[in-house]
Amino acid sequence: MRVCVLQFRCAGGFRRALEKAEGYLEVARNPDFVLLGGEFALNESKQVDPYPLLAALAERYKCNIIAPVDANKRRCSKPAEKGHISMHVFGRSGEVLGIQDKRSFYPKERTFFKRGSRVQIFEVDGIRIALMRGLDILDHGYSSKIRGADIVFFSTMAIDDMMLELARARALDIKAYFAMSSYMGTYSGMNFIGNAAIIEPVYMVIDGEHMLHQSQVLRHIGDEGLVQADLDVEHVRTMKAKFARKRSRSRT
Repeated sequence: MRVCVLQFRCAGGFRRALEKAEGYLEVARNPDFVLLGGEFALNESKQVDPYPLLAALAERYKCNIIAPVDANKRRCSKPAEKGHISMHVFGRSGEVLGIQDKRSFYPKERTFFKRGSRVQIFEVDGIRIALMRGLDILDHGYSSKIRGADIVFFSTMAIDDMMLELARARALDIKAYFAMSSYMGTYSGMNFIGNAAIIEPVYMVIDGEHMLHQSQVLRHIGDEGLVQADLDVEHVRTMKAKFARKRSRSRT
């Protein structure tokens, strides 16, 4: 599968952010999955319906679009109702294939958003994908429910390299690829640096034993732009199977 991660500074509202995304997709090489820039949805509001715009983007470039989506009028019918912070998957034909609501909040977010309930894995084009946003990366219970994923798409806000290192650790823990992007620019008085990356878990064999080794960053940028990589799904599936057998032998 070919995965592309877009990262850019949000400026000028939701439609302007979409225009930036289109500009990068024009030079991308026919990706299967595209993760839009971290906290892309900060320029969204309950007055904007992002669904037709993101669906059109997926259809135009014939790819699966993964995007952070916040409270909007489709999922927030009452003006005073709390909404969800979520990640959405839009399929190649524009249909919504999956929604994952965020579960772990900063104190300020609790005032405006409600906690998601289920944590799911979605199968898209034969690939098992999981979606993660922000502080959910700290939740071991969340991670335990997505161990069957081939790849995790992670949208966050980062003022330093902590989220990148957490993603590397989770890639090893879950034994899955990670594609991540962080918001860029100033928000709530903080400067967010961006850390778009595609991460691969790696194992090695010592005396016939398979051992987790490290996670390697295949592609990375700390500025506006895109990162893209061709990923071998069988690599992580084989890794999961080998370590499952190892755990089984250790119990007997």
